[in-house]
Amino acid sequence: MTRGGIGYGAGARDVSVPRRQDEFGGLIAFYRQRRGLSQGQLAHAARLSRTYIYHLETGQRQAPSARVARSILRALEVHGDDRRRLAGAFAQLTGLPLEDEAEELDLLDQRELASLLVHNMAFPAHSLDRLWNVSAWNDPAMRLFELDPEALGTHHRNLLAVVFDTAYRARFRPWETLARRLLADFKHNTRSVTYLPEYRDLWRSLRTLPDFRRIADSSDASATGPAPSFIFQMRHSRLGPLSLRTTVTVFSGASDYSIVTYVPGDQQTLAMFATQGWQAWSNTSA
Repeated sequence: MTRGGIGYGAGARDVSVPRRQDEFGGLIAFYRQRRGLSQGQLAHAARLSRTYIYHLETGQRQAPSARVARSILRALEVHGDDRRRLAGAFAQLTGLPLEDEAEELDLLDQRELASLLVHNMAFPAHSLDRLWNVSAWNDPAMRLFELDPEALGTHHRNLLAVVFDTAYRARFRPWETLARRLLADFKHNTRSVTYLPEYRDLWRSLRTLPDFRRIADSSDASATGPAPSFIFQMRHSRLGPLSLRTTVTVFSGASDYSIVTYVPGDQQTLAMFATQGWQAWSNTSA
């Protein structure tokens, strides 16, 4: 399985460490530029004004609140040493601590938690980040979709790239109905992050796939949002035709990762799942 043209970086830029490396405003500018964001884009992500970001970076604003600072740090997606460095600079500037009990919860690795839950599910499942990159497959999902582990290790794992791949699309029936549904849901779910450099890189890469541009240009995001579950059909080389229903698990208070589980959509598929040992839920739940 190949993925021609489906690869992209995380949007990071080669930015030198700021001279004002111990100052909060200078660090904000440094991490913003490293993320490839303009002042306006950072302001949009943090729900602040561009003028506020400009004044903060240039040292004209001396007393940002901890709430505002945490909003900026979430928008910059800094963690670990980078976050501690910013927290220290904030404390030096304001005399106030940045972290609180709620922020400690934000430091949990949602990706690892989602992966752990996926691998302990009995039904086929995978986890997605907010741009629909598949961060973990469990073994039942690999067998259900007949994915090649070696190929998965080298190709880009975006869910839309898999669905639009010419080697797999013939398995979904009707394929275009599923593709349109997924694109509409994707547009709705990512409507607030289209300013991100990694989103733009992903969209450009996806538009090189056969039929993607045609379907994307004629698929609109649902005004009410995607339904929590839907049924689609596919054909497995050994199990034959299957009817699958999707279920989506979203972490409470955290939208960066979700878990998609595939359960039987009819009695025939239920019987097929039983022969594979996929008929029982595990004891782990999100």
